Amino acid sequence: MALLVVVAALVVGGVQAAGGDVSVAGRLSGAAILLAATAALHWRRRRPVVVLAVTAAAAVGYYLLGYPLGPEPVPFVVALYATGEAGRRSIAVSAVPIAVGLVLVADIAAGRPPEGEDLVAVTAVLVAAVGFGELARSRREQRYAHAERAAAQERLRIARDLHDTLAHQLTAISVQAGAALRKRDSRPELAYPALETVREVAGDALREVRSVLGVVRADPAGASNAREAVPALGARAGLAVTMTVSGEAVALPPDVDAATYRIAQEALTNVRRHAGVSEAEVRLAYLPRHVEIEVLDRGREPAGGAGRAQDGHGIAGMRERVTALGGRFSAGPRPGGGFRVWAVLPR
Repeated sequence: MALLVVVAALVVGGVQAAGGDVSVAGRLSGAAILLAATAALHWRRRRPVVVLAVTAAAAVGYYLLGYPLGPEPVPFVVALYATGEAGRRSIAVSAVPIAVGLVLVADIAAGRPPEGEDLVAVTAVLVAAVGFGELARSRREQRYAHAERAAAQERLRIARDLHDTLAHQLTAISVQAGAALRKRDSRPELAYPALETVREVAGDALREVRSVLGVVRADPAGASNAREAVPALGARAGLAVTMTVSGEAVALPPDVDAATYRIAQEALTNVRRHAGVSEAEVRLAYLPRHVEIEVLDRGREPAGGAGRAQDGHGIAGMRERVTALGGRFSAGPRPGGGFRVWAVLPR
């Protein structure tokens, strides 16, 4: 609406300020033609080609009727810009020589000798309108593409967090439920603690899933930082985890702290699923500009020689998480047997 007001002011002011021996009634009728063309600009986004034709007809009619020259191309130029912005490139480009040709024909019909400088100026203005329209369209498409990439990255992050959360928690539930089943007849008094652990782990999983779906950047383990939260992961998964912390433990940025926790979580889940051992080692090092996490085990590799690095989406998810934060990541077999997951993240 603001654009229409500006264009209306330009055409009315241009008609009144233009020279020429034209009566007041003539100026008013000329202004009415251009105001009608300006009103048509309201539909320039929905019907750009139709609006372009209407404004072109209004400009030609205004010119042929001998009204004061000057403001008649303004609505057409705006419509030409809108046509280019709408992506109708071929029509917008074709309209430029057609418009210049119409100006020549109108000059000849009105008995006015065409002037080369005026034609060059008209051509330059029309080409600029098409060019700016194309530029606006390109920028809009870039913004849309950027928004789509951001949405895809957010969907990937949510999927990765859900995978990390559910894989670990369901593994822990499976381990504890299996222990309860084995002990329900011979040692029923030991089955109840396992079932209580299942209830607690299920509650933790629900809380983490709600956090992920709510896109809340909270500490995933409910502890103050990854250093405090990681040891509990082993107990939940039925692993004996030895954790070593080196360097001065400092508060990490939330995304780095969450990534550190998730890497340990996924790596320990893989140990429980694939390694066939009940022990693992976690090393957390606070370096001057980075934090380093390493998860080690002495387990076996999956049958078929594919290696744990090719199993599922866990390793790929960890690598994507680390890469997104500008860190480095590696995962692979250890010399002498076992597996190593290592990541270093900027803090």
